[in-house]
Amino acid sequence: MKAFVLGVFMVIGLAVNAQTSAKSYFNSGAKDYVHSNLDKAIATVDQGLKKFPQDENLNQLKEKLIEEKKKKDQENKDKDKDKDKDKDKDKDKDKDKDKDKDKDKDKDKDKDKDEKKEEDKEKEEEKKQQQQPQIGEMTPQQIKQLLETMSNEEAKTQKKVNAQKVKGKKVQQEKDW
Repeated sequence: MKAFVLGVFMVIGLAVNAQTSAKSYFNSGAKDYVHSNLDKAIATVDQGLKKFPQDENLNQLKEKLIEEKKKKDQENKDKDKDKDKDKDKDKDKDKDKDKDKDKDKDKDKDKDKDEKKEEDKEKEEEKKQQQQPQIGEMTPQQIKQLLETMSNEEAKTQKKVNAQKVKGKKVQQEKDW
């Protein structure tokens, strides 16, 4: 009974003092960062800095987390700009296409034919590339040949093993007639 009560108090004490050291805040923040929870990592490090403002590791981690957040924000802005540019280009292309369609219908037909020819050529090239083995890849014929060779080698090995099993001392049996 005493051991049980003592165990309960120890568990409660550990829960209360779960993050009482700067090292534990540092570890929790780093773990959150590794699991891509950047905001949670920054919040954890901030809590640690409130209790331990002079801790060098926490201060360095916070600086790195802030730098990483700035990088991610910049990347998101760049992606948004690229999307906007693509939309503008698509609008310009649509306007140009409308003008071209009204002017030269015959030229479009020729372009379509040329594009189809180019697409056919590209498809043929892709088929050739697919048929040719890449570095580290094997053709179906090579795979089949390799499997046949392996099965032949296995058969030879099995024959040798079975021959050794059969070999033994001949026992002379007496005739009982």
